[in-house]
Amino acid sequence: LPADRGAYRDLFGDGTSVGWLPWMGPLSRNTSRQLACDCVLTAIVMDENGNPLNLARTARTVTAKQRTALTARDHGCAFPGCGKPAAWTEGHHIWHWGDGGPTDMNNLVLLCGFHHRLIHHSDWEVFIGTDNHPWFVPPATVDPYRQPRQSHARAGPHIA
Repeated sequence: LPADRGAYRDLFGDGTSVGWLPWMGPLSRNTSRQLACDCVLTAIVMDENGNPLNLARTARTVTAKQRTALTARDHGCAFPGCGKPAAWTEGHHIWHWGDGGPTDMNNLVLLCGFHHRLIHHSDWEVFIGTDNHPWFVPPATVDPYRQPRQSHARAGPHIA
C-alpha cells in the first residue's frame, strides 16, 4: 500500500463508503474507524464483480510491549484532566489505521473509552509533540484560539 495519506485515499476512494460486517451489515464511517482502532483488520481489494484481487496489510492491536511503553509515557488516559488508570484505556491511532496510519508509538495514545469516542466523534485533535508526548487541540467551541493542551500526565498537579 502507498505510504502517504494522499495516495492511500486515491487508492481507496473518498472515504464516504461504509464498512460491512457479517451478521450486522453496513457500518457508518465513524463506527468503522472506531472498530479499526481495536481489532485485527485485513482489507480485501475486490473487482467490480466481487472477486478478491488482493489482500492489504493486516493491522494488529497495540502489542504488550507497546502498551507497557504507552503506560510509561501516558500513565493512563492522556486526555487533559482525565487520568483514568492505564488498565481502563484503549490504544488510539492518531492517524487512523484505516487511513493508512501505522501502529507505532509516535502514532498511538492511551484514551479511556469516553475520551476515545469523543476524539472519534468531535473536532478534538491529537498529535505527538516535539517532546514525544501527546497534545490535544480543542475544538473552537471549547477554545476559540484552539491552543494545544498537554496530556494529563504532563500537565502537572491539578487543583481540585
